[in-house]
Amino acid sequence: MSLINKEIKFSSKIQIEDSFYVFKKNHDLLITEIFYFQQQWLTAAFKRFKDFDKYIILIYLINKAFKGYNDHFIVNSFDEFYSKENFEIPKINIIDLSRELNISKETTRRKMMELEKDGAINKIKKRILLQRKGQEIQKPTDSIKNLSRVISHFSDYLTKEKILKNKIPKNEIEDKIRKNFTRCWQYFFDYQIPLITRWKKIFGDIETWTIWGNCVYNQNLVLSKSIKENQNILKKEDAFIKRLNEFGNQGLNAMTISELTGIPRPTVLRKLKILINKKLLTKDKNNHYLIFGGPGTESYTKDQTKVMTEVDEIRKINGKEFVNLITKILNIIVL
Repeated sequence: MSLINKEIKFSSKIQIEDSFYVFKKNHDLLITEIFYFQQQWLTAAFKRFKDFDKYIILIYLINKAFKGYNDHFIVNSFDEFYSKENFEIPKINIIDLSRELNISKETTRRKMMELEKDGAINKIKKRILLQRKGQEIQKPTDSIKNLSRVISHFSDYLTKEKILKNKIPKNEIEDKIRKNFTRCWQYFFDYQIPLITRWKKIFGDIETWTIWGNCVYNQNLVLSKSIKENQNILKKEDAFIKRLNEFGNQGLNAMTISELTGIPRPTVLRKLKILINKKLLTKDKNNHYLIFGGPGTESYTKDQTKVMTEVDEIRKINGKEFVNLITKILNIIVL
């Protein structure tokens, strides 16, 4: 069927309110997939340069191009976009770039110079061209597959609530994202870049957040196992972080964290000390790291309560934004 003759069924459009209702209702059953996706993305991002700030600047530049495409109603498929030798990035301002990414101006300038030296970008007077190497560095082949898995999982719960007629297979979602790549991946970057800057305000840098996030993900896996053994856990109205401590009472050692993240062990140990000092992690008698005080903690210090309240508020914002991302991509598929 040609695009001209295809009729859009607006009644099929998924409303963000419905998606968020499903997300809240099934939070503990959905969050594991979301955590897995995020941690896999962060690990892959760090491996590109062994430098998160440089990578975030690169994807910011690429997203500027995606926005330019979408502003002019141009959509490139995955294959079309990555067949280009280079493409021009809309004019950027270092001060704006620094502010939006929560990176100092001096660091931003230095990282831009390093990207040029790496061959990822090419500056010609006031023009910036993303080179083939820069495209390949951030080519999100695995991320598309992982995100499609999350969305397919979410569509199962939408189907159970009769918001969708049928669960959408992962392969179908992946195919649609690849065909509408620049549009869908702008949505993704519009979600991911602000998420990173929000966490940086709490953790100071992305490496520290990644280390903390792996501890949370591990405890969530233990929580998920506990839920399978005892469905009554889902009925508890405690905050998610409190449930993690009560039923996800298993930490990670520094070596395992280093292996999972790709961050060198000396750096991991240094960041773990910072997280403990900030009351974001604690270490048990087995030298395993957990959020808060671990199982059996009856009360938390005033500092712990304050910082974990801030963390929980950001987590809630990120949850809403992730639901928004999923809904936008699902609507590309169902419409």
